Amino acid sequence: MTISTKLMKASVVVAIFASFMLQGCIKDKCDLTYTHAKYTPVYMSLEDFHNAVSIEGPREIANPGKIYVKDDYLFVSEIAKGVHVIDNQNPSNPVSLAFINAPGNYDISFNCDKLYIDSSTDLLVFDMTNPAKPVFVERVQNALPHIVEYNGYFADASQGVVVEWIQEIVEEKYNCETGVPPLWIDNQIDPSTVNMLDGSTSRTINPATPGKGGSMSRFALTDDYLYIVTPKQLLVYDAANCTEHPSRITILDLELWGGAAEMVFTMNDLLMIGSTSSMMIYSLSNPENPEFLSNFQHVNSCDPVTSDGTFAFVTLRNGPNDPCGGGWNNQLDVLNIENPRNPYLVSSFPMTEPAGLGLDGNMLFIADGPAGLRVFDASNPANVGNKSIAHFSEMQGFDVIPNDGVLIMVGEDGIVQYDYADPKNITKLSTIPVVN
Repeated sequence: MTISTKLMKASVVVAIFASFMLQGCIKDKCDLTYTHAKYTPVYMSLEDFHNAVSIEGPREIANPGKIYVKDDYLFVSEIAKGVHVIDNQNPSNPVSLAFINAPGNYDISFNCDKLYIDSSTDLLVFDMTNPAKPVFVERVQNALPHIVEYNGYFADASQGVVVEWIQEIVEEKYNCETGVPPLWIDNQIDPSTVNMLDGSTSRTINPATPGKGGSMSRFALTDDYLYIVTPKQLLVYDAANCTEHPSRITILDLELWGGAAEMVFTMNDLLMIGSTSSMMIYSLSNPENPEFLSNFQHVNSCDPVTSDGTFAFVTLRNGPNDPCGGGWNNQLDVLNIENPRNPYLVSSFPMTEPAGLGLDGNMLFIADGPAGLRVFDASNPANVGNKSIAHFSEMQGFDVIPNDGVLIMVGEDGIVQYDYADPKNITKLSTIPVVN
């Protein structure tokens, strides 16, 4: 055999071996896809941010968030955009009056006839003596933390003020050898649900009457103090004498034990704070410096809360696309809080995807996500989940406010109002639709 023949045979062997190796590598690799949410910050320059506040004519609601009731008026946050002012004197025929343009708005509260709303890092104050013509009176700068991190994604504060985080549902390929990136896992989306994601008046607001916020609110006003919950802290503002100039007096690091705070609720001299990992109770015996009393732990879930003073009703939500942790519990928990230093679980009831809830006497209202509005008899709190009064499933529910016989529910599809003066005959009064 000649040398050239030997080299030819050796080359064939090498080529065959290389071919098998290449096939093995290809076979060992994969390009699977993973559906997850990406979040992109929306920036405004500081000058544009400060100049953006304006009072405009009424507009249609596109993306409703928090709700608030004051006298005959309904206030609806347009997520990250501002606040709708609605004349609700006749709940069967609500009339939009004005829109307050305020980038980065998510929460609403009232102090006498002063409207407090957040605008990204700032707290804005409006005189609402005539709700049809709000008057901008004060900006408390840097009243709130600048949210430069959201669900693991980071913004560049040097580019301006972050006023919104835009969610995008994406399907991306990943390499099996390296696995799914942790950031994708933390923001996993169920692919099967992707398609589901996609005038004037001369009347005035009564400065002596407190308003009502939903159970998802991060703002709570009691006596002369405004309490604001951030993911990790409780901020206390002096709001005495119906002030137009609230000033911060205390910053408390919350006793979270994990998770992030989401909402705050006051009952008597207690402050209850719901988080993704627990319900915390603080005493307001010293309102300027609330005292931590207890922390009731639960699985990682979104955690709104309401109370009658003896029992706390807590909804735990963790649907397929809720960034609330890995517990995946959807339920109503009833806690005994007679001793606020030692709350304990009384009972739990399964729900669909519960969010906001409200209590009026012995009636408990729950916005149960895609299941709509559920109404329960709460005369026996330990058995409340087994005592259904009514169920309205035609609209998705996010938060509720029961208000003197009229229940207001906000959801993805719009804002709907019900007359519950007769618990045996709850009827729908009106719907404010959401435009697409």
